[in-house]
Amino acid sequence: MIFGFLDPASNAVNARVCKRWTDIVLDTLWKEVDDLHRLFGLLAPFKVVGEEHKQEHEFERPLESADWKRFENYAKRVRRLKYYGIPPSGIVLKQSVFDNVARTRTRLNIFPNMHTLYWNAPLDLCVMFMHSGIKSLVIFLPMELDTISPRPFFQEIAARMPNLTTFDVRSSLPMRKMETEVVELFKALPKLQKVTFPRYYFTTKIAEALSRLEHLGVVEFQYIPEQGFGCSLDVDTFDPILEEGAFPVLWDHSMAVGFDPAARFLDLPYAPCNLTMLYIDSNIIERPSSVHTLLSVIAENCQLLKSLALVSLCDASLSYMEDNEFDPEFMITFDHLKPALKLHNLTSMELVHQYPLALKQTHIEQLASAWSSIETLLLNDEPVYLDRSDLTLDALVPFARHCSNLIHLGLFIDATQLPESASDEPTSTDDLNSASLFLSHLLPLQCGLDCGITWDEATDVIPAVSKAVQERCDAWTHVSDLLPVLVRLRMEERERTKELEKEVRDLRMRVSVMTEQAVLGVKMDVSNCIMI
Repeated sequence: MIFGFLDPASNAVNARVCKRWTDIVLDTLWKEVDDLHRLFGLLAPFKVVGEEHKQEHEFERPLESADWKRFENYAKRVRRLKYYGIPPSGIVLKQSVFDNVARTRTRLNIFPNMHTLYWNAPLDLCVMFMHSGIKSLVIFLPMELDTISPRPFFQEIAARMPNLTTFDVRSSLPMRKMETEVVELFKALPKLQKVTFPRYYFTTKIAEALSRLEHLGVVEFQYIPEQGFGCSLDVDTFDPILEEGAFPVLWDHSMAVGFDPAARFLDLPYAPCNLTMLYIDSNIIERPSSVHTLLSVIAENCQLLKSLALVSLCDASLSYMEDNEFDPEFMITFDHLKPALKLHNLTSMELVHQYPLALKQTHIEQLASAWSSIETLLLNDEPVYLDRSDLTLDALVPFARHCSNLIHLGLFIDATQLPESASDEPTSTDDLNSASLFLSHLLPLQCGLDCGITWDEATDVIPAVSKAVQERCDAWTHVSDLLPVLVRLRMEERERTKELEKEVRDLRMRVSVMTEQAVLGVKMDVSNCIMI
């Protein structure tokens, strides 16, 4: 465990301390390799070749069987291999290095105990490291596959790594360019348990192919830049046909499709019914009716859900065009959200939309009481239209009253006026102190406030938007700075109040005893309340 926190240079020294340490340190040192130059340097020394602006490394001499015998002591310790065309060290290996390794190796599996392969380099170099013991593959598919069929490479994956359980595809190539080949690959990988895609890779044919995998539990996409980005046109006609027994163990599903196609998919006769996590990202500004339809289908067919996220497109550039007026018909009301109240197992709920929600305080009361076990609730806390909200700080009170497990709450509220329930506080929050005083009644000491937006397309080109957002964030930062002191004072006040209440109860008890004894004619020493 200690060696795991040290850098490679330190562990290289530790490996020489004694024989008892050597195996332990070497296992740690070579468990994960992200620099093939360092690892292949154990076979033979390298030399630099090429011009100054394009230098590469190659072996100084041909590899021998003795080199491989010595190398096996290290190769058997490798569990995860990561290779980049241009590695973090900046040292580029020449093609001849891989040719020499492939030609002279003394065993088919160079790293026999490796279970994870992460490859971001020319695909043909990857094949020599494949073997049946690999369970997890992260592969970067280049744009060149637009003109070259990926079928030969996918066939190598199926033949050499048939036991894959985790498959992570990273690319910016549209799925339609290789959809047929990917479907063939999934048919040859029956043990898959988890598949990760870029956005818009879960197309009709891909959904149908994945539905037949009996061990598949997770289908997801990621937003990280290196994951890549597909083409939304590929899911415009999303309409899979599922057979009996489809998605038998799928429990975590993320897909980037419109809400209406997603509703049709989840309402199919053999749609996945054991979902506990569902994330849907739409590339259009969804109408409230579509939100209602989707929530109705989910509430009817996915009663086991614990985590639900519905993300509709937020297009700031569209909203702040001069000829684009605010359309209240796009505002989601409580009636549109009502079906979600039937999901009694929810612990996480997120809703993202272009327009602020049309919710009243009474609606918040109903939401909080229905989701008393909620832990994370993000109710469209950063709509693109920033000028309208029917909720005030009073919207926090129901959650404080009903949701004892709440960890993260996101709301879009109007904090310029205090709620009616705060009658003992000043009526205006212009000085920001009143909002801090109100929040100090509700929030625990360790609670933090956050303010901001994740969509920022308009802030660089529309100064008014940038200024408004910055002013609001500055105001909430001031409130956040005041809160810890005020909350601590509230806690001290509560402690003093408890002590006073205890003292009052004690005095009342003494007075009661004295009164009763006086009625009975018992003489008492009133100075210490002791009967004589």
